[in-house]
Amino acid sequence: MEIRLVIFLALISVTLVTNTLLIWFAYKALAGLTSRITETLVQFEKSGLPKAWIGTMEIAAEEALELTEVAKRRMAECDPVLERAQQQYVHALGKVDSRLEQAGNELSNGARKVRDTVSKPAFKFVSLIAEFTQAVNAMLEDDGES
Repeated sequence: MEIRLVIFLALISVTLVTNTLLIWFAYKALAGLTSRITETLVQFEKSGLPKAWIGTMEIAAEEALELTEVAKRRMAECDPVLERAQQQYVHALGKVDSRLEQAGNELSNGARKVRDTVSKPAFKFVSLIAEFTQAVNAMLEDDGES
C-alpha cells in the first residue's frame, strides 16, 4: 500500500511541476509580447505619426464639408431653373397636344366629308341599277309568261 501511495504522490508531484512550468512559460511569453506591444505603441506615439494622420483626416473632413456645401448650394440654385424648364415643357407639350388633336379632328371631318361626297352618288347609282335590274327582270318574266 505504501508503494502505491508513493507512486501516487510522485505522479501528483510531476503533474504539479509540469503545470507550474507551463503556466510560468505562458506568463513569460505573454509578458514579453505585452512589453513589445507597449514599446511599439510608445514609439508610434512619439513619432508624431498619429497626430499627422489625425491632422490629415481633419483637413480631409473639412474639405469634404466645403465640397458638400458648395454642391448643396449649386443644386439649390439649379432647382428654380429646372422647375421653370419643366413648366415650359409641360406648357409646350400641352400646345402640341391640342394642335395635334385639332389636326386629327380636322382630318376626320375631311375624311367624313369625302366619304359622304363619294358614297351618296354611289348609293344612288347602285339603287338605280337595282331598280333597273328589277324592272328588266320583271319585263323578262312578263315576256316569259305570255
